[in-house]
Parts: sequence; structure tokens; C-alpha cells
Amino acid sequence: MAQTNDQEAPRTKFYVRGKASIEPFWGLPSVTPEDLSLRKIEAEEAFATCDYMFMSPDGGKTAFVTTEVGFVVRATETNEVLVEVTNPGIQAAAWSPLGSQLVTWQRPVKDSTEGNLIVWDVATGSTIARFNQKTYSRDHWPSIQWSSDETIAARLSGGGVQVYKGTAIGGGSIGNIALENTTKFSVAPGGLPYKIALFVPEKKGKPASVRVFPFPPNAASSHVAFKSFYKAQDVKLKWAPNGSALIIETSTDVDTSGKSYYGETNLFFLQSDGQYDCSIPVTKEGPVHDVQWDPTSRGFVVLAGSMPANATLYTNKAVPTFEFGAASRNTISWSPHGRFLCLAGFGNLPGHMDFWDRNKLKKLGSATSECATVHTWSPDSRYFATATTFPRVRVDNGFKLFKYDGTLVVHEPRAEIYDLQFRPAASGVYPNRPATPRSKEEEAAALPPAPVRKAYRPPNSTGALAAMLRREDGAGARKLDVNKYTPVKTVSGSGVIPGMAPVAVKKPSKAEKKKKAIEAAAAKAEIEKAAAELLAKAEVKAELTPEEKLKKAKAVQKKLKQIQDIKVKQTNGDTLNPDQLAKLASEAALQAELEALA
Repeated sequence: MAQTNDQEAPRTKFYVRGKASIEPFWGLPSVTPEDLSLRKIEAEEAFATCDYMFMSPDGGKTAFVTTEVGFVVRATETNEVLVEVTNPGIQAAAWSPLGSQLVTWQRPVKDSTEGNLIVWDVATGSTIARFNQKTYSRDHWPSIQWSSDETIAARLSGGGVQVYKGTAIGGGSIGNIALENTTKFSVAPGGLPYKIALFVPEKKGKPASVRVFPFPPNAASSHVAFKSFYKAQDVKLKWAPNGSALIIETSTDVDTSGKSYYGETNLFFLQSDGQYDCSIPVTKEGPVHDVQWDPTSRGFVVLAGSMPANATLYTNKAVPTFEFGAASRNTISWSPHGRFLCLAGFGNLPGHMDFWDRNKLKKLGSATSECATVHTWSPDSRYFATATTFPRVRVDNGFKLFKYDGTLVVHEPRAEIYDLQFRPAASGVYPNRPATPRSKEEEAAALPPAPVRKAYRPPNSTGALAAMLRREDGAGARKLDVNKYTPVKTVSGSGVIPGMAPVAVKKPSKAEKKKKAIEAAAAKAEIEKAAAELLAKAEVKAELTPEEKLKKAKAVQKKLKQIQDIKVKQTNGDTLNPDQLAKLASEAALQAELEALA
């Protein structure tokens, strides 16, 4: 879709799901009014609440799921009911990329012959396919994944992945990718050739691995990219938005080094065509808190290291180029256009947020949203919303809207809310607008306020801990020397697998050292004896006939060839026995004997 200007683009819209109802709101306009007091949000008529709500990728439809009843699909522009389905028990749902199908999961019913993983036709509300799936995991959802154009769909099976026609999953499998012990898969975004990544965890001393397979399969029916590593009980597979590369975030439940109570994490980079792979170098040692691709596939950002963690910008070849600074952050959130970036500390952190301009690598401002449990960008990239929701937080529920530079423009306290979601938009609906230049007064207002009083410091305190905790403003931002952090490419089959423990070298004991010394002395004596015998034989008697000389020369040449083979073994690091050492020492004498026979 071609880009539109602000006057032609539709207003943004979001839904707030509360205890009594779901409230649809028209969002703030993309162009900020001159009178900043005009912050009132115009609301439409509310409708009945639900347990979950799921927006289609293009923002045209929303599925509202009520577990005891089923689901209702509404048009997001008009709130008109498009289809209503009665199917109690739904616990999770996900849209297909083009919004034509909805996949849901509910707990299996004992002795029931009907599958509990259901694919629905959203236009009619009819069932397309059913499968049996005992358990649900948020990390493994959705269980069915489509290609971006919905041409194919894939589902995990006992021995790999089954592939179906994307618009007719109920028609049966059209192919499969066989790989034993596969526990996770991911379909790459983009079109032909379609690619599917499969993960196999460690087993019986064998390393874990990720393989990328094409579909339809190539002539060899083999993978096109491969990466193996140790210390990987589970992975998160994160494709670049254009499908050109894959970030593999590995994790273990236990950190064998004892450095972390929460296990160990590592990052690997794999190009989808298999031409390049590496371990992603982090700029600070410690756990990986978050990693997210730029929506434009220009690169990605990693939050890693012990708190305060480092936030680092990487190229699309996994080379770190810019450091955003150290702060207590654990969340990366890109605006839909990839122009603005929010680095935040949510969850068990105090909710501080830094807003950056990705293109200029300039910090735009900071803000705080304490106890935020939900965060999202508006589809025009101009506003960032946070919400404090029930039951995660049972007090001070409500939501806030910030500008892309951290300026708070709306704060709506609510008695009890469960979710907030902006309506997404297809690419090109909203223009990619740069930050609006600010006046000197606005620049001054954006600066952090000066401390009004001196904080209390306990007796004998150096203030070091307090200084570390104050590093919340992203101080220390800098460009990085790409030569210092250039990732090391690892070649499959080289014998060096990331995460593999180094081979332990056992130091010899005193008795072993003494035994080796005796053996070396005996070998030296044998060498000297053999050399003396060969030198004596080097004096060839003149009475030998030409036939005898020829026969003798062939024997000497054979011995010299054996010596050359021994030299090759010595070059390769092989240990030579006393007989081989004796032959090696006799080379000069044999050369002299051969010259005498000539």
C-alpha cells in the first residue's frame, strides 16, 4: 500500500478491556495540537467484556474470546460483529498472517474423539481442521504457523514438521521435514523460497542444533543452514522481518559456572542461506535480558549483562556498532516504522524508560511508568502506551500515553483493567515521520530536574552503590570500534562447537615423568647403536657387481621413503616409537650409502 499523509491516514484506535466492559478509544492525532491542553480522548460506546482479545495483523478485525462461550469477531473500524462462534473452553488464540483464519486451543476432553487444536475460517465461522494437542505453552504458541502469504502452514509432529496447504489445512499434509527429536520450529517471514527452522536439544552428549530447511525441499532434501552448540535446553528463534537471518537465543535451567541463579543464556546468529553464522558478541558479561530485530531488518538491539545492563545496537551481520549506555533495563520496544526505540525496565524494575531516535542515534527523552505490565506503540509510531493491569497489580490500575520522546500526554486511572491494545496497521497506512523539532523551552523541559535535596547517606558509605543505581539515564552512549567486537565466525564441522567444555589436560605425575625419562634414555641408546651399524655398512665394497649395486640401491631407497613417511607423522604431532626414531636418525647414513652406490 502506498504511503499516505497525515490528513489521509485513519486515526489510531485502541481498546481497554476492563471488568465490566471493553472500551474502544480513538487515539491522539499524529500531529500534536498546538494547545497541549487538548488531551481528551473521544470514546465510542463500550460493549460486553471478554477474557482475551486478539487483533488481526492488519488491524481490520479483532477476536474477543469468552472462555465459557466462544469468540466474537468484530470490525475494528465500526465495531460491527462479523462472525460469532459458540465453542466453550478456548484458552489461547492466534491469527493467520492475512487474517483469514484463527487457530485456537482448549483443554482436551477425556474420551473425546474431536481435536482440541482448531483452525477456524473467520469469514464463515466454520471449522477448517482439528488436531489433538495435550498441552499448551506460551513459548511454543502458536502451534500452527503460516508463511507470510498463507501459501503453506506447518505444525510440529513426532519426527519433525508436517507441512500443509495454508488455505486448506484440513486437506491433509502436502509434505514433511523429517528430523528426529525436534522440539521447536519457526516459519520464516517472506515468500519463496519458504524456510522453516527446526531445533533439536542436546541429547546423550550430542550438541543441540538449529537447521533451516527450504520448502519445497531442494534436490538433496537437506538443510540450507546449520548451527550447533552446547548449553541449550531451550531456544527462542527470532527471524529478521524479511527472513534473511535468524537470531538463536539459547537458555539452560542451571548455570554450571555458578555465576547466575537463573541459568545461562547465549546468542547465535545464522544467515538463512547458510553463508554466514557466528556467536553474537555481547559488550558486557551476564544474562541476556532481551533481543529484538529492527522492524526494517537493518539490525537488532541486545540488552545483556548484569544490572545495570548494556543496550547495544548491531548490524544485520551481528556486528555491534553503538552502545546506548548502561542502565537498569530489561525490555526493548521498537516503534512500527523502526525509527524510534524505547529501552525500559519493567517487571521487577522501577519502570524507567529511555526513548531514542534510531536514525540519528540521539536520545529524545526519558519517562517513568511504575508497575507497568503492558506496553505497546501506536501504529503511527507517535505514541507509546503503558498500562498497569489486574490481577498482576491490584492497585493503581490505569494507562498512560507518552509521545515518542517520553512526554506524558495522557494519564487515565481506572478501577480495574485487564489489557490495552492498539489496533495494528498494514505497512504504508501511516507515513514514517521524523521527530518534530522542539523549541528551546521544550528542550529545557525535557531535561531531568535538578535534585532538590541531598539524599541520606549512611555513616562510612562511599556512595558507590547509590551511584550505580542512579545510572538510569543511558549515560555512556558511544560508538563502538567494530574491529574490537567483530564476531568470530564458527564453521560447522571444524570440531569447535560453542558451549563445549575445553578438553582437560592431565598433568603427568612424578612416576610417569621418571618412566618417560628411562624410556627416552633407552631409545637414545638404540638410536646410537643403529646409527653406528648403518655407518659401517655405508662403506660399499668395490667388488660388488652392477646388478648387486642396483638391488642394494633399491633397498636403500625403500628405507628412505619410510623415513619420509615418519617425518610426515612427526609433523602431524604423532608420538614416534624407538624404532621410528632410529630410522629417522639413520637418514644421513642412508643418503651417503646411496651416493656410494651410484
